[in-house]
Amino acid sequence: MDKTKTAPILSRVKSWQLVGLGISGWVALYSAAVISWGASSLIVGNAQGGCFAVTMTLAGLEARRFQKPAFAAADPLQWTGAFTIEEVNQAIAKTLKSQDVRVESPHPLEAQMGFGVRAINGGRTLLFETERWREPVIDLAHATATDENRKKVYADQAIIVGAGKPDEAARGFVATHPAIKFLIGEELKGLFPVGQSPDKKV
Repeated sequence: MDKTKTAPILSRVKSWQLVGLGISGWVALYSAAVISWGASSLIVGNAQGGCFAVTMTLAGLEARRFQKPAFAAADPLQWTGAFTIEEVNQAIAKTLKSQDVRVESPHPLEAQMGFGVRAINGGRTLLFETERWREPVIDLAHATATDENRKKVYADQAIIVGAGKPDEAARGFVATHPAIKFLIGEELKGLFPVGQSPDKKV
């Protein structure tokens, strides 16, 4: 019961504050004893002040024990470690097939450029870049490089797949280049079955 009552107070007090209070209390009690009883108060003053200082030191140790450690912020991309590039490609292909989109294996040159999924929809070629899907930030250089690679293989559209978020420059580039799209963040995470979420997948 006592532990429950003292925990909230001790968790807000720094241990060095209690130690300092103990030392100052020892000085105060010793001074009071000297003034009250004169020279014969040496033992009494030291005993009182020493007990107070020890009590405050122990309270400081108790306060340190109750102080909560600072926890590191959770990594929002931690879930990506549960999946491989192949599983990402399979999830995208499965979603496209469910929408009656024809899925093909990427050509060798396309695979070298980082495209993991090739699809044909209404006569248009779509390429999904999945090689760099774990990167936390999609920058302008990434977006422009993907567009250049798309042009080299004459694809109609390239989709940058990423668990992270694009920066402002990349968003601006994609907004003015309809041939480049994003499949990112929660939208990408939603392609995986619930049973394969990071906390359930073995």
